Amino acid sequence: MKTLRAALLALALGLLAFAASAQTAPRALRILVPFSAGGASDTYTRIAALKISEQTGKTFVVENRTGAGGRIAWEAAAKSAPDGTTAALIDATYPMLAGLYDKLPWDVAGDLVPSAMIAQTPFVIVVNAGSKLESLTALIAEARARPGKLNFGSAGVGSVIHVVSELFNANARVNLTHIPYKGMSDASVALQAGQIDLIIAASPTALGPIRGGKARGLAVSTAQRSAAFPGVPTALEQGVDYLVANWFGFAFPKGTPKEAIDTLREDVVRALAAPDVREKLAAQGAEPSSFTPGEFARFLKEDTRRWTELIRASGIKVEP
Repeated sequence: MKTLRAALLALALGLLAFAASAQTAPRALRILVPFSAGGASDTYTRIAALKISEQTGKTFVVENRTGAGGRIAWEAAAKSAPDGTTAALIDATYPMLAGLYDKLPWDVAGDLVPSAMIAQTPFVIVVNAGSKLESLTALIAEARARPGKLNFGSAGVGSVIHVVSELFNANARVNLTHIPYKGMSDASVALQAGQIDLIIAASPTALGPIRGGKARGLAVSTAQRSAAFPGVPTALEQGVDYLVANWFGFAFPKGTPKEAIDTLREDVVRALAAPDVREKLAAQGAEPSSFTPGEFARFLKEDTRRWTELIRASGIKVEP
């Protein structure tokens, strides 16, 4: 009997210890990525999550919730419990939603709270390798001489590439015609086949064709030249005020404890300092970014204002 009691007591103590451990053990952070596996958003998320796991032992679950141009994942994240266990990967597309849609089932401006930016990448103005357009200056001169005749491809109406291309139209004072495709891979193939005149591509899309000799970069959209495209001058160098970057970062549902928001940012900054992470980002044409949550929030607010004004001025319309 004493042996049985001792065994039961030991079992009870073991269960209590297990319960206490389960209560104190950090829960996995689920990150909703709005685009498919292998894309830039997914790649940068996994690079950061893997390094944070190595450095801290924390667990991440990366969940690809694709569809509706990112809206499915972002709505799901915005409506998740604000307990620090769910975040979303947001990118330059996110602040464009306010201008593209009159009504959404969540508040773009307030229902996701920025935590940590991972990386920024340039957009690259790309032409076919055999194009007669040898520089951005030549492209603009040709476009002004033949309004509406030169065209550009994008991943569809209202896509981030469409919007940043309309920004180029506005700032360069040209009228390039928009040719929408199902995705940027299709637009890139069309460019290489000589079916369209140019694309303004995110750096991961531009890298392959340029390095493979099938396309040429005329300009990058950042303030300094990109290490991934050292021979490609900036638009600013060529006298064009075209300054825009693609960016990627994490955000939590509104109401998430500040500690969770700040902790993820600290973890991301530590991960981005690792040489192997910087090397992986550079291979994708990306550079690490380290905004504080407050800086990220102000950046997002300004981006939302900027894109809303441009989208309304350019008349971009998307299906609800």
